[in-house]
Amino acid sequence: MTIKAVLFDCGGVVLRPQDNGTYQRWEAQFGYQPGELAQKLWSSDAYRRAEVGQLSEDAFWAEIAPTLPLNAPGQIERLRSELWDVFTPNPDVLAWVERLHAWYKVAILSNATEILDEMLRNHFHIADRFDAVYNSAHLGVAKPDAAIYNQVLRSLKIAPTEALFIDDRAENIAAAARLGMHVLWYVGDQELSRQLQVYIPQEN
Repeated sequence: MTIKAVLFDCGGVVLRPQDNGTYQRWEAQFGYQPGELAQKLWSSDAYRRAEVGQLSEDAFWAEIAPTLPLNAPGQIERLRSELWDVFTPNPDVLAWVERLHAWYKVAILSNATEILDEMLRNHFHIADRFDAVYNSAHLGVAKPDAAIYNQVLRSLKIAPTEALFIDDRAENIAAAARLGMHVLWYVGDQELSRQLQVYIPQEN
């Protein structure tokens, strides 16, 4: 069946993490071991609830703040802001988004808190590159739950075999593949470009 839509994961694919020292600075300030801050934030029960819309962005930080050794006014706001600045739009992926738009609908499918849509629009200024942004916090379910893919497919009015899904997490790729979606496991820009060539219609 012909591909009709391409779905990109956001963090790690459309938005590329950069090693700007943010985590290291805060871990040094908190007396944490490397990787400990990310573990406390993104593996927390509070974050799991925030990414399915059970907690707002503000409520997530209000719940997580007492678990951190914050000792000065404004620290939590600086931490929130600096963590978003870890990411930068990936120009190679965005070039593919623009190119694929000639033949397909192109959308984001991301696990994130409610603020993602605003950040893509007003901070990163890339929301208008996509036909839609599907955010787990608004859908009430997160990857790799099959329900999130099915919601998106219904919204796009396409069958699983008419969708191509690109993600950097193996478990999310595997879940989409089990539904019959075409999948590409993102491991880098060069490999993504090589694999996406298959989906560019050949000129006669």
